[in-house]
Amino acid sequence: MLHLWIGRAGAGKTARVLETIKKNRTRRGQILIVPEHVSHEAEVALCHALGDTASRNAEVLSLRNLSGRVLGEVGGLSDFTLDGGGKLLTMRMALQEVGSSLHVFNNPSRRAAFLEQLVALVDELYAYEIPPQELYAQVQDVPGQEGDKLRDVALLYAAYDARLRSGGRDARSRVQKLRDALPQASYLRGKDVYFDGFSYFNKTEEGILLTALTQAESVTVTLLGDRSATEIFQNALRQRQRLVRMAQQTGCRCTMEFMEPAGDTPLAHLEKYFFGAEAPTRKGGGDQVRLYEATTAYAEVEYVSAQIRQMLRGGYRCRDIAVTARDLTEYAPVLEHIFARDGIPVYMSRRSDILQKPPLLLVLGALDAVTGGFEYEDMFRYLKTGLAGIDRAECDKLENYVVLWEIRGKMWLRDVPWTANPDGYGAPWNDQRQARLEQVNALRRRVREPLAALDEGLKAGKTAGEKVNTLYSFLERLGLQNALEVQMRAQADAGRLQEAEETAQLWEILCAILDQFVEILGDEPMRTDEFSRLLRQVASQYSVGTIPVSLDQVSVTEITRNDRHTDAYLFLLGANDHVLPAVGQSGGILNDDDREELAQRGIRLAPSGMEQMGIELQNLYAALVQPREGLVVSYASADVSGAELRPAFVVDRLRTLFPAVRVEHEKIDKDYRLTALIPALEAAGT
Repeated sequence: MLHLWIGRAGAGKTARVLETIKKNRTRRGQILIVPEHVSHEAEVALCHALGDTASRNAEVLSLRNLSGRVLGEVGGLSDFTLDGGGKLLTMRMALQEVGSSLHVFNNPSRRAAFLEQLVALVDELYAYEIPPQELYAQVQDVPGQEGDKLRDVALLYAAYDARLRSGGRDARSRVQKLRDALPQASYLRGKDVYFDGFSYFNKTEEGILLTALTQAESVTVTLLGDRSATEIFQNALRQRQRLVRMAQQTGCRCTMEFMEPAGDTPLAHLEKYFFGAEAPTRKGGGDQVRLYEATTAYAEVEYVSAQIRQMLRGGYRCRDIAVTARDLTEYAPVLEHIFARDGIPVYMSRRSDILQKPPLLLVLGALDAVTGGFEYEDMFRYLKTGLAGIDRAECDKLENYVVLWEIRGKMWLRDVPWTANPDGYGAPWNDQRQARLEQVNALRRRVREPLAALDEGLKAGKTAGEKVNTLYSFLERLGLQNALEVQMRAQADAGRLQEAEETAQLWEILCAILDQFVEILGDEPMRTDEFSRLLRQVASQYSVGTIPVSLDQVSVTEITRNDRHTDAYLFLLGANDHVLPAVGQSGGILNDDDREELAQRGIRLAPSGMEQMGIELQNLYAALVQPREGLVVSYASADVSGAELRPAFVVDRLRTLFPAVRVEHEKIDKDYRLTALIPALEAAGT
């Protein structure tokens, strides 16, 4: 049995799923499958709905988590699987292998960004179950340069796929393995399975759903949409049609129910009429919908912080409030700084760049020092991480001496002490200066010993595997794992819980990077400079992320990851033209013409062009109708360079729907800053 529950945002689809799970939990097992990025929120919601005994007969899984359950049952859980860094290495080797046979990519960049685009394309081909041989056969007669590019892609894809399956192994993704292993498993048999929160399913995910239809007692899928063929819901409509065909294919009965949102509030009016040429205007609305224009993004965030502080004084909780933007690249550091300054607890739903974390700075700094001749910049980038065996004060003492005497190169590794006066030429020697010199030499010995061993080991090691072993011995000698554990406890004791959660992941990620190197390139001959460059490229594919470490925090997330929350208030930042919605995305290696050519030959890939724009608008719609009590949309009038910025169409549309709502403008004196202690004191002192 397949149940399709279709409704617009706010229609109560997720609430009905939880109610149904609660009702059926005593009859048979209940499994709720959600996108990876909302699994934590779904688990919290399930516990609220079912109480303390929720885990007895109901669970929340992402497809990746489900793969762990299924592979643990049928075998394959411990098999090697490529992660982001492993994929990059494998693609690099595939490119080297077939490079001489390529036409468009015969002299390609080896930069990580280009390899990432190739990996993303191959992942897309896998997700839509396009075999390499089928792709190659379909593009043989495509003329011109477009044909050359598509044939190059097919050849690269075949070489990459062959490497994934070489040596009798299967290094495909967990979800691909789940697709093939699920028919032999019994994990879903006789249970009620619910798919909630998915915008659409790729071919691999549809294959998993198809198997679920043949095994589960019932399968329920929630979809965004309505009875009419509204343009904004066209992607969901196409997905609905494919699901109906899947039910017919498996002989399952299919039911379809439409759910309508209720309410007559300004926000309900916004939900109903935001998209569409004709819409009745509504009086008032200022109690729930507000617009704000700031001079800069920084001032925009300061205004949001002031509004949140006012709401907290009025009885709201941090967990009632969410902040979102289409792209947090610019806003995330500003939000972190201002919210920390103003004492607002915040959970930032994003992946942090691991290359900026001290353990990776330590590793890459040490490798750069060894390969670059122990230059000043490399050495102190390594030493200032605080993980190299000396603390910050000791590092300052050593740096002062090194800068004064311009120490560089092999002077760091010579097995003789430094003898120059720590106060420079002309300073008379005395016991105090001699003691300071001895301190400097003691610090230098602590720095020299592990680096000398690393330098010698990397020179002696001829293969990638031998260099990895040398690097791991170096990290053990520094006691990096213990140092990270100490750092994590200190961050937790200081209340910096999200930082502590990120630190807890760093050693495991670093070991995963080295494992991928050994598995893929272990016996490959490799120079030290190439090893260092490759390690940096591979590390760029990893990031750290956390789940909320407190139940009472303001949630900050991008619009594309903001599709399950229901909060009292939502602040939408960065409502500027050409930012919201995002436009001009090229689609990577394949442009829209390439994708259209493949579509005409029966090769369906991920949504692109206008379909992708439809998903962008759908995400925007879902965000705007998320709050229950209030929506604040803000934008900056200028960027960091002072260039003028225009508001997005969202602002004009809201003013059309609510003529009484006026755009608030940033006041010259910024009196809202007086509501926070530190800015108020700064303002009072000027």
